[in-house]
Amino acid sequence: MATLAPPALSPSEWRAVSIALHDAATYRCTSVQRQGFFGRLFTTLTGIEPQRPLADARLEAIRQFVCVARRKPDAVEQLMPVLESQGFSHAQAEALALLSR
Repeated sequence: MATLAPPALSPSEWRAVSIALHDAATYRCTSVQRQGFFGRLFTTLTGIEPQRPLADARLEAIRQFVCVARRKPDAVEQLMPVLESQGFSHAQAEALALLSR
């Protein structure tokens, strides 16, 4: 009987998971997009800046996936292809989804 390798992540990928779990706990899980006039005005008046994407697209995919899995568990299946397109296996995506619950 063959044994399956554990879905390993690198230290930087674990850091992205940690950031995503923190973002989900503090309601900072938002899609990263350009701000309009009122968004820039709000930032200028309050000093609260919008969420910025992580530097690496692969790490940002992890962050978005974990945030969505934490906040909307029903939407995980829709995001699995996005995570897999960044080079993650299906087992890694499922492990991240389970970890996010």
